[in-house]
Amino acid sequence: MKKIKILLATLIVAWTMTSCVDNSGQYVGQLYTTAQKHAAVKECLVQSKDSALNHLFIDNGFYNYNNGAYRIDYSTIAAALIDTLSQHGLGYLNDSLIVATNHLATNCRSAMSDALTTAINEMEYWDYDGLIGGNDDAITQYFKKLKNDDLKAALQSPVSIRMNVFNVNNIWNEMVAQYYSICGTPVGADIQGYIINKMLDGLYLEMMEEEYLIRTDTNHQNENTILFR
Repeated sequence: MKKIKILLATLIVAWTMTSCVDNSGQYVGQLYTTAQKHAAVKECLVQSKDSALNHLFIDNGFYNYNNGAYRIDYSTIAAALIDTLSQHGLGYLNDSLIVATNHLATNCRSAMSDALTTAINEMEYWDYDGLIGGNDDAITQYFKKLKNDDLKAALQSPVSIRMNVFNVNNIWNEMVAQYYSICGTPVGADIQGYIINKMLDGLYLEMMEEEYLIRTDTNHQNENTILFR
């Protein structure tokens, strides 16, 4: 009898300890179907994509949004060129380049939207519970890991065309020529690739911000993303 009481006490303690463990991440897997989890993750991406497009890919979006936090400039790839031209009274060329580049970026809304829609529709998932119960930016980071190269490829032609339309190539070539006449040093930089990377950097940051709000603010949730609560 004594052994039975001891065994029962042990089982009760074990059950109590187990019941106190936080298994909240497992509840999503238990309470929702795969179809519901798929809809939630996809809706999170779509909503985050739309938010990013509406913040950055509008008139002066890259240039002005969030006090210019996403403004594209060339200080990280052409600092010496920019400083030298400024010292020789040619800083206006850099100013013109920045304005033209940011106009180019916002003008790529349609191309970016189409590329994102295709990428999202083609997404494959292996761990819905891990994405839904993961970090505040888990879904965006997963999307970036799988689709960043595809988005870069899709943007090559639209950006190339707009580099001529918005006079980016002419301004850049003038800056390079002026710098060479002053220093005798050629400049090689893939500004098209640089512009695309900066556009995508801003896009992902804005998507992460919206994903965080979807996870934490009921005002940003709908019938598909309610399971993030």
